[in-house]
Amino acid sequence: MFGAYETSLVVLAALIGVIGGLVVAAMSAVVEGMHVLLFNIEIGERLSSQYAIDPLRAVLVPSLGGLILGVAFLVLQRFRPAREIDPIEANALHGGRMSFRGSVIVALHGVVLGRRRFGRARGGLYPAGQRSGASLGRGFHLRRADQRIMVGCGAAAAIAGAFGAPLAGAFYASNW
Repeated sequence: MFGAYETSLVVLAALIGVIGGLVVAAMSAVVEGMHVLLFNIEIGERLSSQYAIDPLRAVLVPSLGGLILGVAFLVLQRFRPAREIDPIEANALHGGRMSFRGSVIVALHGVVLGRRRFGRARGGLYPAGQRSGASLGRGFHLRRADQRIMVGCGAAAAIAGAFGAPLAGAFYASNW
């Protein structure tokens, strides 16, 4: 039978799932909007399913995006020289503690690169979901083991939201 603490963890995990899913949905909507605007495709269409893209856009959009991202990282490195902690490293070595700024930077990196789905390793959505779990867990002063579980819940929410596959997220999180 669950005690009050375990019941609270389940409620917190559900809250993290909702927040992580909303964050992923918002990021996906921003990326889709950028694809519509920058590549002149129809709303609801996928960039990867286009038969043809204007060659000038196909060259300029990624090139200018990479240039903007590179300059942003150079400026950022001047103000924040420490490297960002990888979400898996944070969970394994730091008890699920992650820098909020670092997570935002990684998430924006994924948005600027136009990663609409999680298909690419740690493509912005994943850290954003984990950040949800890390923030709430830290706010409730959870024990290290419970904090790691909450980060896993955030990762599961991100994967479930990105793929539209809740079971895939649950199975992934069971490995934490």
